[in-house]
Amino acid sequence: MTASSVTLPATAALAIVLIVTLLARAMVRRPGLARLRALFPSWRFFDRATVSPQLLVRSAVADAPLGPWATIDVGPRPLGTWAFAPRANLVLAYHNAIEHLVQELGELELEAAPEGGGDGIETDPRVTGLVSYELVDRIARAHLPAGARAQWKIVIPEATGPCDYLVSPEIST
Repeated sequence: MTASSVTLPATAALAIVLIVTLLARAMVRRPGLARLRALFPSWRFFDRATVSPQLLVRSAVADAPLGPWATIDVGPRPLGTWAFAPRANLVLAYHNAIEHLVQELGELELEAAPEGGGDGIETDPRVTGLVSYELVDRIARAHLPAGARAQWKIVIPEATGPCDYLVSPEIST
């Protein structure tokens, strides 16, 4: 058996796999073929990726005006991150809580939407009473200095610039 006779079937098999993954999805009615589809990857979930909402916080001490908006800092990257990633897990948990709040708010009509002429601060009890709202509020409070006044907001990045999705009332820590 020569090297060229081995590479021809391998190349043909690779070509078939590529063609199958690029074809449009069709409903498979036969159970045997449905099990066979598990062997071929589907990368279509990348097509549905959207921009992620971000949590921004601003704070001030005493009677000073609130400072500029900034993202929260989860601290330094510890040694041994390659084996155990607590910082990365914490960031993912924060991100999950923020996305969960945005998902829950998707069904509600916000009372103080900035487009409606309001100041953009959300005070609707249907929103502030959500468990996910409380989680995001606690995330923001955990990254503020003691005794500070603060405010947090969720922004959604867009092509024209970030869009304020939800702005909290001023809070005290």
